[in-house]
Amino acid sequence: MNYELINSPSPELVKELTSNFFAYSKSKLPNLPPESEDKIFMVSARSQSGELIGGILANCYWDGLEIDTVWVSGKERGNGLGSELVSKAEAFGISNGAVIAFLKTMDAKAFYTKLGYEVYGALEDRPIGTLLYHMKKRLNK
Repeated sequence: MNYELINSPSPELVKELTSNFFAYSKSKLPNLPPESEDKIFMVSARSQSGELIGGILANCYWDGLEIDTVWVSGKERGNGLGSELVSKAEAFGISNGAVIAFLKTMDAKAFYTKLGYEVYGALEDRPIGTLLYHMKKRLNK
């Protein structure tokens, strides 16, 4: 057996590995939709002048909504924009079959808790000196 550490693997190598992983997953869960059915989307908010003032990058797949990136401009924080963006992402998720939303955050735990998310795990020292919270929220209440 040969082991190889590959820095910056080619798209072909990544596809080979992920295809094998998906084939295995499909053998255990035959109705699992393929990655090609993932719904990557963005919800953005722009000022009257067209400046980006907030946004969310997310993905709907495997009956879930994964919130990846959330950003709100410093001058817009605290006025409900973040909550509205999350609400719009959740609505899109629900309309696309998501029953649960999940995310990771270091410093916005209180914000997500107010929106109904709960911690299901915490990873210390990622980066060093911090806690990375893994949070979830049931969407089909």
